[in-house]
Amino acid sequence: MIDHNKPRIALIVPAYNEEDRVGEVIAVAKSVKLIDEIVVVNDGSSDNTALVAKSAGVRVVNLPTNHGKGYAMQRGIRAVNADILIFSDADILGLREEHFLLLIKPLLVDAELMMTVGKFSGGRLRTDLSQNLMPSISGQRALRRALIAGLPDLSQTRFGVEMALTRHAKSIGAKTFEVILNDLSHVMKEEKLGMVKGLSARLKMYQDMYRIMKPPKGF
Repeated sequence: MIDHNKPRIALIVPAYNEEDRVGEVIAVAKSVKLIDEIVVVNDGSSDNTALVAKSAGVRVVNLPTNHGKGYAMQRGIRAVNADILIFSDADILGLREEHFLLLIKPLLVDAELMMTVGKFSGGRLRTDLSQNLMPSISGQRALRRALIAGLPDLSQTRFGVEMALTRHAKSIGAKTFEVILNDLSHVMKEEKLGMVKGLSARLKMYQDMYRIMKPPKGF
């Protein structure tokens, strides 16, 4: 029986060259009955990310060139008509159904809660440490569409997008809640790209984050 009082829930997965991992994220998400729609935003990948996602039976938004995580997430937001939006990285390790439920359920029981933010624990030391130092960088979160109202343009935030979301919620006094995601981790950039390219990509990520922490006038 359809519950007409249940808010519509959509999962948005921004993905760039994640053909080896995005399928597992989709498989876990499809087992979560509370999720009504799954959209993968293929951010100009040069591998088979889009094909893997499409073969898994979910909707794919294809971007012809790589624009960055913030732009991909914004395109995902525009692509779905849902009351609650969940975001998940495509390179998550150890993902289980319960992790999505931990993000979703607080929003279903507390009408005043606007966003949940997941924090890794017990996964791998480096990823646990980074999220303990900066929990606002977590890519695993769920939020009400109402929080998007008045949100600054995300298209240029790139890897600073999560910090922009957290900053916006704080600026308007929106209620947020941190949930612990046990045994969860993600693939490090150095593992994906090799040490030199990985470190370069990490430095660019930190630059994106710094721009959000110290935004120019008018942002």
